[in-house]
Amino acid sequence: MSKARLEAFSDGIFAIAITLLVLTIAQPVRSDFGHLGSYLSRQWPSFAAYVVSFAVIGIMWLNHHSVFTHFSHSDRGLVLFNLILLLTIAFLPYPTGLFGQALSHHSGTKVAAVFYSATMAVNAYAWTALWLYASGRRRLLVPHFPEEQRRAATVLFTVGTVPYTLAVGLAFLSPIASLALQGGFAVYYALDPVSRRAARGSVSTGAMSTTD
Repeated sequence: MSKARLEAFSDGIFAIAITLLVLTIAQPVRSDFGHLGSYLSRQWPSFAAYVVSFAVIGIMWLNHHSVFTHFSHSDRGLVLFNLILLLTIAFLPYPTGLFGQALSHHSGTKVAAVFYSATMAVNAYAWTALWLYASGRRRLLVPHFPEEQRRAATVLFTVGTVPYTLAVGLAFLSPIASLALQGGFAVYYALDPVSRRAARGSVSTGAMSTTD
């Protein structure tokens, strides 16, 4: 499978997952329309969960594109690890809806928060596994990708699983705080430290090659 076809398939999954998120917000029943304003105000946890998950999936889509630009080609292993990653992304609307509804009804919030945070943690592990496979022994990296940047990215991907794992523990203590923390993770990865460092290293290496 060509890398372009793999990326196109991935883009489709990202688009479907991010679109399905809106369905996690429950529609009012007939009796709710008499006090619609009150009903909508009680749904703020669902809106908050929607916004956080929308940001998470959007940023993951951007980072997926960024990471794949450093791969020269794809192989069966990359396809497999990418499918595992996409499995976690396509699944995200379900725990998002569950979390939002639990917060709205003030029932089962800790279980829902742990389930949501655990899904995010598994997603982080999937990202790390994909990177370790593709970058290990420079298996799929483009030739000009700097070795020091490969090592730095590997450390960042690996260490990045730790806060997501700890977030599961926080969910037991405070569901709202765990949702806010996931939003904080989204902001952090919006800065995309891995690909920014790699891009700078690639540009520097390219410039040196040009001057040589």
